Amino acid sequence: MDYEKLSAYDLMETFILKARYPILTASFSINTVVLIYLALKIKPDIEVVSIDTGLLFKETYRFMEEVRSKFNINLKIIKPEISLKEQAELYGDNLWNSDPDKCCFLRKVKPLETFLETQSVDLWITGMRRDQSKTRSNLKKVEFHKLPSGRNIIKINPLADWSRKEVWGFVSKHGLMYNPLYDRGYTSFGCVPCTDLPMSSDERSGRWKGKSKTECGIHTFTEKIE
Repeated sequence: MDYEKLSAYDLMETFILKARYPILTASFSINTVVLIYLALKIKPDIEVVSIDTGLLFKETYRFMEEVRSKFNINLKIIKPEISLKEQAELYGDNLWNSDPDKCCFLRKVKPLETFLETQSVDLWITGMRRDQSKTRSNLKKVEFHKLPSGRNIIKINPLADWSRKEVWGFVSKHGLMYNPLYDRGYTSFGCVPCTDLPMSSDERSGRWKGKSKTECGIHTFTEKIE
């Protein structure tokens, strides 16, 4: 089957219905809202997984609860093994400035890796799109990955071929809510210390400003199987 020709809904239905433990990871961006809207039509109790680094925008925390309440989603919030205070004691204050890769690993990558491994997740749904940045331009709708343990996992990106305009069009058409950070000019957001307003038309150009870093690591720690 040529998965690239399937619509976002049809792709999700194809894989969700066959999966033993599917999850949808959520940053509570507009992409997240679109995926939740579609996924709930297929599997109303699908687990929506969000990583709470302890450094998210207050708007994101509030919006997360609004979405949980409105859609009655099965939200699973995962957190780092160490608190921000413990991190500062071990690695110094503001690790996100001195070693952003280490900070992302501790607060985002490791918690997700542990969750995927211990819960034996077999289908991971993401909101990534090709037009978000150059690092995502070759994204496929269906990818096969290997976790650090060696276990295989299917990763699908239903919105891979959607444009920013199409996403916003969908949100508008269906009257969906969106994170108020967009109204402040943000086009991508993660943790407060590492998120600025975009510097160009690149949606993710406001992330890790001044650092030689374009991804937090949650989408690069697995080994892609060609």
